Amino acid sequence: MGPKGDVLWLICVRQRTPQCLPDPAPDSFDPFDPFNTASLADPYPEFATLVRSRPVFYEPSLGYWVVSRYEDCKRVLREHETFSAVNTLSPIVAPCPHAARALVEGGFRSIPTLTNVDPPAHTRTRRIAHLAFTPRRVAQMEGFVRQLVQRFVADRLTVGEADLVSALTYELPALVLFEILGVPGEDVDQIKVGSADRLQFMFGRCTEAQQVATATGMAAFWRYCEALAEDRRANPRDDFTTDLVHTNDESGAPLSQQEVSTILFGLLLAGHETTTNILSNGLRRLFEHRAAWEALCADHSLVPNAVEEILRFDSSVIHWRRQTTRAATLSGVELPAQADVLVCLGAANRDPAHFTDPDRFDIARANARDHLSFGGGAHLCLGAPLARLEARVVLEELTAALPSMRLIEGQTFAFMPIIGFRGPRSALVTWDPEPAPSSSSIA
Repeated sequence: MGPKGDVLWLICVRQRTPQCLPDPAPDSFDPFDPFNTASLADPYPEFATLVRSRPVFYEPSLGYWVVSRYEDCKRVLREHETFSAVNTLSPIVAPCPHAARALVEGGFRSIPTLTNVDPPAHTRTRRIAHLAFTPRRVAQMEGFVRQLVQRFVADRLTVGEADLVSALTYELPALVLFEILGVPGEDVDQIKVGSADRLQFMFGRCTEAQQVATATGMAAFWRYCEALAEDRRANPRDDFTTDLVHTNDESGAPLSQQEVSTILFGLLLAGHETTTNILSNGLRRLFEHRAAWEALCADHSLVPNAVEEILRFDSSVIHWRRQTTRAATLSGVELPAQADVLVCLGAANRDPAHFTDPDRFDIARANARDHLSFGGGAHLCLGAPLARLEARVVLEELTAALPSMRLIEGQTFAFMPIIGFRGPRSALVTWDPEPAPSSSSIA
């Protein structure tokens, strides 16, 4: 397939045949717009309304059927035979011709390989990609993560006030992922900029000029991944990228360079942006619920379940997408075949039918781990064990080192204007000078 063919999937999956559209019907509700200012700042009040009164409906301004209740969302995520992942990474706004040209001219050749392809093709590539996140590999990362957090605290959280995002949560997950992939630490800014371009292109409502700019940046990000794959084929090292290039599938065939590059293209976005959001959302919520933060300071055994409640209460990914392969019924509403579905994970995680008193932040919640923040079924997030490890270590280290840390009052939290990935762009914190340990406390 040539370069032009490789980008067709970005456009084709957004085209609809007339039978995909429901008949017009009067609707007493306002249009659902996840891009408006209020929804970006706090989507949860509207999510509650959807779960209660509009569990499944078609939103013409988006071209998507919106699904919000826990059981419906769980079913959509798990039943890939009916709800395909084909549209998962498609731009919300179809690329304009100039943006499509920028991708082709920039050498963009990503193909459906992992996140946006269904079994059995998905099973083949996932088996190899899973090597990056085996229990053994993740467990081996704990020492590195802990030392990295301790260094960030010692070097960046020293003057009594900081932006916790820029000082800690923005860069740390990327450096952890880079250690696994074998990417140089000095490439953080390049990868983060490329990731932001890709997020805006796929999940934003861009003007044509913005589409061209983000498409150009996304193509540069793609070329970086291609070069990384090519380097490891020629120069093997002790890292996952080398494993990815040189591991054969079950038939004995290696992944193509295009497949390897596409997997790296995915990991070098989702492998750190989601964890940045988990940490940023989680620390914000813990500081807002001071009793929970103080409980963690006093007892680190509470941290693992606190991580699950953070994921439930303020997910790092609040929307995901699927497309029906055939007609399906959810909450009594029939969706046609080839219908695009917006899965409101953030709404499902606060469905009172599954979570008692769902708007209460409770780090001791018994079923917090039932959240859908890592997806489900065949596409359950590969990096979930690593994200949990990073969140646990960060909470353990911060509560031990800076128990007086708290949010600076009066700040407004800003979010990227996209659907799906969600975390504050900054979080201003302060803390009191911590007393030096006494000699009796030093082993």
